[in-house]
Amino acid sequence: MKYRCPYCKGIIEKLRAPKCPHCGRYMAINIPLLDKETARELGEKHRHRHRMLERIHKQYERQKQELSGALSPSVFRTPSFYLGVMFVMAIAGALLFNAVDNSVAAKRETRYQRAMRHVDILAEALGRYHFHVGHYPSDEQGLAALVRDPGEPRWNGPYISHLRADPWDTPFVYQWRSGAPPLLLSAGPDRQVGTDDDVAPDLQRFDPGTAWTNGWVSAEKRLPGVTILKHDPTTSAAD
Repeated sequence: MKYRCPYCKGIIEKLRAPKCPHCGRYMAINIPLLDKETARELGEKHRHRHRMLERIHKQYERQKQELSGALSPSVFRTPSFYLGVMFVMAIAGALLFNAVDNSVAAKRETRYQRAMRHVDILAEALGRYHFHVGHYPSDEQGLAALVRDPGEPRWNGPYISHLRADPWDTPFVYQWRSGAPPLLLSAGPDRQVGTDDDVAPDLQRFDPGTAWTNGWVSAEKRLPGVTILKHDPTTSAAD
């Protein structure tokens, strides 16, 4: 069956849809006027779409009733409920651990801060060594004299538990100087002495004070967990 478009007057050999293939305009043609094959295809598409809309509407109504209805106590006894609780707890735990890690990382020392703390500790130990022995270690004795007795008669160490490298895995620099505290520093990240990134201690750290130094007890003689605060001449044992 042939058709003529009422707009462009074009001849249509076989009308598959109520739309002119020449001008693209829709024509007011009922489905029964189309050929049987085309009408059947259009009818099937219409019925399929109608069924899908009905299915979506029913699912929507069912979910709406479930959400608006009262929560049954039996829900708390289902495996899915416990799985949901475990999932929420796992997420909360992960967030808590992440917050703790961030807090710890914020308080963690940088390499510069650690180097400053270490050179200050070494300067204080050298100050106690000087108070007891009468002079600072020689270049040959070095910082090892703070850990092991170099043969000095009045040595009362060890003044530090062990000697370690700086945070950049470089030995601390030590050099004896006449009439002044020794040169003590960390060479910093470039591992070169005399550059701007060298880390030196506070010079006041070389003088720990007589109140603390008089009461110094070597590590080998200390009781576990006891800290010597000051010297008490009325007693022979530390508090």
